[in-house]
Amino acid sequence: MRCRHCGAELAPERVELRYDYCTRAECVKACFEPLAVVSVGVNKASDQYVLKRDLGWTDPQPRRAVRDGGGWLSGRTPRTPPKTAMPRSSAARVAELEAQLDSDLAREDDPVRRAKLVNDFNARLRRLDIRYRRTAQRRA
Repeated sequence: MRCRHCGAELAPERVELRYDYCTRAECVKACFEPLAVVSVGVNKASDQYVLKRDLGWTDPQPRRAVRDGGGWLSGRTPRTPPKTAMPRSSAARVAELEAQLDSDLAREDDPVRRAKLVNDFNARLRRLDIRYRRTAQRRA
């Protein structure tokens, strides 16, 4: 039998081992195909080594270039979040409460009911959880 790369006569030992190329460096470099060996982890035992071709796995598809920096979500179209109104600032919420209080006080003449409106306003203001701020002074 002859070498498939250079055509030289093969040694009988190599023919018995089913090699079809000789041991010259050029022929080995051109014809050698490394084995794809995969380490399979086994529970409570040493790993087992198996040829990849015996597992029936296919090679993964090459990834295309992505401009978004990669990652596990690369290549997906980003979801656009629903448009929501911008949250109002604390000053805007306080101003709205003050305007509501002023309009309610303008319609009310009874001092007991006016005190209740003011107390309700203060309770709503406390629920806004504005700490260590003087919102009215900041607006001025």
